[in-house]
Amino acid sequence: MIAQVLSFQHSPLFKLLTMSVGQNIRKVRELKNLTQSYVARQLGITVAAYSRIERDRTNIGLKRLRQIAAALDTDAATILNFREQEIFGIQALITEIRLLREEIKAKR
Repeated sequence: MIAQVLSFQHSPLFKLLTMSVGQNIRKVRELKNLTQSYVARQLGITVAAYSRIERDRTNIGLKRLRQIAAALDTDAATILNFREQEIFGIQALITEIRLLREEIKAKR
């Protein structure tokens, strides 16, 4: 039983089920190439306080989540529903389309 629990803790499903809002906030911020310092300034808090949010050391309410979303130029639903695989899958598709366009232009 203990071995099953330990193996489940390292499974992709466990990681998906335990994905935190803080991790989602960090990933969205990084995708937008923003620094913790920038977001903290937008929120009027210290970098240390903002870092605690991203590390889930501080619980945030819906009001703060909406403030963070605004600072990241997105909405709360995007943060809550963030799925890294979907974002990077789309990015890979966009990159492939760009490369194909360049290839077509080069053949003309």
